[in-house]
Amino acid sequence: MSNPKTGLVATNSAVNFDSNLNVLKKLSAGFDEDTNKKRLAVLKNLSAAKLHLTKQTIKYYEILIYLCAFPSDMKCLDIAEKEQLRIAALFKKLKAGNNQKYINSGLPFTKYISCFSHDFVAWLLESPECTMSINRIENILFDLNEVLKITLLSLEKSETTAGLSNEDLFKVLLVNEKNKLPFLINELAKLNDKPFIKDHFYEGLGVYIELDPLSQKLSRAFNRIKVDTVYFHDSIFKKFDHLDLMKSLIPKPVILSADRKKEIVQVIKNSMVLTDRETDPVTFMDENSFRFFELERGISIAIYGIKAERQLPLESYVGYTLFKNGFPAAYGGAWVFGRRANFGINIFESFRGSESGYLMCQLLRVYKQVFEVDYFVIESYQIGYDNKEGIDTGVFWFYYKFGFRPIDKNVLRIADLEMKKRAKNLQYRSSKKTLLKFAESNMALNFGRNTPTGIYDIIKKVSRMIQVDYNGDRLNAQNDCINQFLKQTKTKVGNTFPEKQVLIEVSLWAQAMKIKDPDALNILVQIVKTKPVDLYKYQKLLLKYFNI
Repeated sequence: MSNPKTGLVATNSAVNFDSNLNVLKKLSAGFDEDTNKKRLAVLKNLSAAKLHLTKQTIKYYEILIYLCAFPSDMKCLDIAEKEQLRIAALFKKLKAGNNQKYINSGLPFTKYISCFSHDFVAWLLESPECTMSINRIENILFDLNEVLKITLLSLEKSETTAGLSNEDLFKVLLVNEKNKLPFLINELAKLNDKPFIKDHFYEGLGVYIELDPLSQKLSRAFNRIKVDTVYFHDSIFKKFDHLDLMKSLIPKPVILSADRKKEIVQVIKNSMVLTDRETDPVTFMDENSFRFFELERGISIAIYGIKAERQLPLESYVGYTLFKNGFPAAYGGAWVFGRRANFGINIFESFRGSESGYLMCQLLRVYKQVFEVDYFVIESYQIGYDNKEGIDTGVFWFYYKFGFRPIDKNVLRIADLEMKKRAKNLQYRSSKKTLLKFAESNMALNFGRNTPTGIYDIIKKVSRMIQVDYNGDRLNAQNDCINQFLKQTKTKVGNTFPEKQVLIEVSLWAQAMKIKDPDALNILVQIVKTKPVDLYKYQKLLLKYFNI
């Protein structure tokens, strides 16, 4: 029977376990004294109950992750962490990882089957936290014969001309089951100097890997970084001055030991595996660009750029992972170019709602101050364009609340009218048709007076120049613009592959924009040299250029 004073239910059956769990869910985001007492009592009840492999246990696991990231006090945290260990022990004992329904669940000792990039799989093969094998090869564009005839030793290439199946080709090459994945990764690694060709071949094979964790560390509850001090909550931060927060000075980045940085990077990359996702800044991380900031309320943020050979020529794609009391809570990045940046945020499912707005504003605060960005853009996809979830959740109003406004003037006018209706009637909700209209425009948060130059402004000028001055001949335009730029600047740059990629774009930019000023040209020369090696110095050069 339930206790009328607390709403708690004695845990002597699966039904009572479920009832207690439902109560815990309702209490998880409350932090007043009464709620804290009730939550602690429910946790004690649940910790006394026998665990079974059910959907409710998985639901419990999710709530525990949230309670460990947003603990009210040490007592609550202590029980939640012990319960996570108990669930891990259950999955290990019953070998639940062999059960198909737990694949890619993020639960302890459960398998993952996914299709990651060549570089990410190569990293995983070196990880001490898992074993891996090939689950299947789907031959999306190629079979093994077509790929291996590019990479195999010349003495063995004849084996690829007999029309053998993938399995038969492995047998002929004496590659056993255990070595299939390392063999394939090593063969494709021979194309590391041609990264995009390598990607094309590997992705064309459609290789699905099967990953088995060796410990509980490779699970969402235990994949976390160490924190010196846990932040205990007395509230959820939903109402705050977002502009004041974003303008408040951030601390200097933490000086990390080699071991500490390695630990954080491991957790960041594991967080992608555990949610079946992958981003370029994580996969191709330039660890020399890694910076780590410790902020308020148990939040810390890591930002990092991309290795030179994988960079975008002009923009800087800078990734981030946000941690809450050590747990990866959000990931994404910004495409930084001068005072402008396109921004994307993804909050992990366990942490959605709650302090989502506060987390986003902390991220914007870091990017604003580290890169001196005045103008952030949210692309229409995130608002709901070809994105049903964005429409269903009305995410437009989430961004609107924190200062983002539609760039399209007509959409902005409709949004302002809708906002007046919402102000008059707190129950008012925009129709699906209106939300779809909102999704036709990007949104921007502008801290400055003007709209800064964006990468697309340059692209339009370059495309028009190629059409008008070179009759659409892009190769001729590229070569001629490079020659003119080198002649104008009297320099020799572009000696490495990354430098050459930047040189191409900068030369086209200089010609299309008719840049003649010696100071501006000198900065562009420095940009060609700097972009591949230091994204922070590169950003300062861009800011200097746009201030001329």
